[in-house]
Amino acid sequence: MAKPEKREFNVTVLNRREISIWPKVGQEVKQLLVTYVAAGLPPHTLTFDKLKYSKELEKKTIRLNIEARLKEKPESFTV
Repeated sequence: MAKPEKREFNVTVLNRREISIWPKVGQEVKQLLVTYVAAGLPPHTLTFDKLKYSKELEKKTIRLNIEARLKEKPESFTV
């Protein structure tokens, strides 16, 4: 059986921004917010743990996110 063809997506990263959160008093955790746009979809922001972040993780996470978003069915109606 042939492997299903893997689609490619052109992605533009609009912004990478580091923020701090405090899940507990005195415990600072750095996060990286990555905002991207792709495949005719509106911009979307993903959150990564700064200590675990890598470009490969970013690419993999964006791909999975795009695939999930493309499966969503938008709702249209007239008001």
